[in-house]
This record gives sequence, structure tokens and C-alpha cells, in this order.
Amino acid sequence: MNATIQANTRNFQEVQILSDEVYLYIAFMLWSLIVIIGLHAVCANILNILTFYTIGLIDSVSACFFCLSVTDLLSMTTLLYCACTALYSLISPAGHWVIPFNFLIFRLLYTSIDISAAITTYIAIQRAVCVAFPFFARNFFTRNKSLAVITALVVIFLACTLPSVASMRLLLVTDPQTNSSILRLYFTSTFTPADQFFTFFVKIGFLFTEQVVMGTCLIVTAYGIVSSRKLRVLSSLQPSADKSKPDNEDRTKETKAPGNVLRPGEHNDESKIQNRQVIPELNERQKKRLKKEIRAIKQSVIVVLIHIICVTPRMTLSIVNLVEPRFTDRGQNRNLFDATYLGLNVNDCINALVNFFVYFRFNGAFRTTVKSVMRREKRQ
Repeated sequence: MNATIQANTRNFQEVQILSDEVYLYIAFMLWSLIVIIGLHAVCANILNILTFYTIGLIDSVSACFFCLSVTDLLSMTTLLYCACTALYSLISPAGHWVIPFNFLIFRLLYTSIDISAAITTYIAIQRAVCVAFPFFARNFFTRNKSLAVITALVVIFLACTLPSVASMRLLLVTDPQTNSSILRLYFTSTFTPADQFFTFFVKIGFLFTEQVVMGTCLIVTAYGIVSSRKLRVLSSLQPSADKSKPDNEDRTKETKAPGNVLRPGEHNDESKIQNRQVIPELNERQKKRLKKEIRAIKQSVIVVLIHIICVTPRMTLSIVNLVEPRFTDRGQNRNLFDATYLGLNVNDCINALVNFFVYFRFNGAFRTTVKSVMRREKRQ
């Protein structure tokens, strides 16, 4: 009796949640969706790069968004290649040779996605500091300093990824049944510790820290915007100095009358009139500048918020992989694992595509440049 129960339990544990037939249908649909969205994301990021380059990297914000578009283009190009080759392997029996190479290419994909997340975190920090300490941020976050920080982030993530990539080998193995060579992926003895370091330090440690930092920066930025808006409302309700002091129109008319000679001090009335004409113009300039700064803050906040929404599931599943060993690429539920991460790749494509619409909505210079480029293409 006990032996029968143990055998049934063992058979139940060995059964996959997602069968091979269902997995093939799901994988085909998800890879096709990745090709469609990824192609649009590649075109959108190429347009982002050309637009920001045309505008010019005049400040740290444009430099950060330019670098973010470059990393998104790299990740989407890599993912699009993997999607096309994976569809070929599902459709054609001769496409089995691309699977090991795709596994190696995915390291480049994850590295570019991690660099994109780090740049987005830097953008969130930049916006929060600019709102909380505007005078300090004006001198600290410059274009050259931002480019230096992004370069350092790229070097750090490449250094963290290279050990696991260096532990992989692509070998041609002869198949005795077909008497042909098959491409196989071989892992050296250093792959397991390097992969564990990559998973713990980058996919969990870095991602968790970035999520916490981005969430905190969003709270600080939102609080700063609300506080500044309340301050503007209160300042508009207070009477100005010009309104509190009534004008002496009769005296002004007398000083302007012909034949009257101005006495010392009477030119103050004339200067007050000129100041009243200049102050509204200054207020309009300040309002336009303030609206432009608020649009820039909203642009960065929305980009960061979309990134948090899209990256949180990936970080959660990385933690689940450690808790549940069967939910891995070589575990019992590998079909469910692959299908879940294919869904996350669709999520990454959406994240890289939506940024274009955020720039177009909140960046006036970006919108004007894109429209001019589209008009030029239509004329040609």
C-alpha cells in the first residue's frame, strides 16, 4: 500500500504542469508577438536616437534618454534576432542548431536590459534630487558627469556578466544517427559559481536595490511637485506690493503736464509705471519655464514608473527560481519556466516601445523634431 502511494506521488511529481504540445503552441504565439512588438520597438528607438542626436545632447536629461534609447535598441535587436531564429527552429526541423547559440545571445540581452534598468534608476535619482535640491542639482547633474556615470555603469555590468559568458563553449558534436555535426553548448566547471554570482548579485541584488531606489525617488519627486504647487497657489493668493500701495494718479498726471518741472524724487512714479509693465512679462516667462520643467519631470517620472511595472515581475521570478528549484530552465517545470520568461520578454518589448510615446507627449523639442523629420520623408 505504501509502495503504491509512493509510486503515485513520484509519478505526480514527474508530470510537468505544461505539456510539450501546449508549450509549443504558447511559445509560437509568444515568439510571434515578440517579433511584431520588437520590430516596432527597434524602429521607435532608432527614431529616438536620431531625434535626440538632432536636438543635441545639451543637458543631462537628453544625454540620459539618448543612452537609454541606445541600450533599448541593443536589447530589442538581440531579442528580435532570438525570436526569428526561435520561430525558425519551431517551424523547420533543421533549426535545432540555433538554440544553443540563442542561449549564449540571451546573456547579451539580459546585460543590455540590466544596463537600461541602471540608467533608468539614475534618471529617477536625478529627477528626485532636482526637485528636492534644485540649486545643488543645477551644478552637479551636468551632461559630461551623466555620461561618465553611465559609462561606469556599463563597465560594471559587463564585468559582472563576462565570467558566466566565458564559462560557455559552443562545440560541434557528431551525431551518429544522421552522421552530421550538431552545435552544442558546453559549460565549464566555472559556470555554476559564475551563474550563481550573476543571479544573486545582478538579477536579484541589483534589481531589488534599483526598485527600492526608484520607488523612493518617485515618492520624493511627487511630494516635491505637490509642495511646489501648493506654494504657487498660496503666493498667487497673497496681494502683491504694487496692489497694496494705491497709485496717486493725480500726482502722476501733474508731473506729466506740460510746463511742470519735475522735482527730485518725482521720477519714482514714472519708474513704478514702467515696473508694472515689466513684471507681468517676467511672470509669463517664469510660468513658461515652470511648465517646461514640470513636463520634463513628468516625462522622467512616467518612464521610471513604466519601467518599475515592467521589471518587477522579472525580479519576482528570479526570487522564485531560488525558492523553487523545479522552476528553472533545467528543472522539472522547464516548459512553464520558458513560457513565463517569454511573456516577460513581451513585457520588455512594450517597455522599450512605450518610451517613444512618452517623449512625444511631454517633450516639445522631441515632438517638433519628429514632425519635421516625418514631413521631410513625405516630401521625398
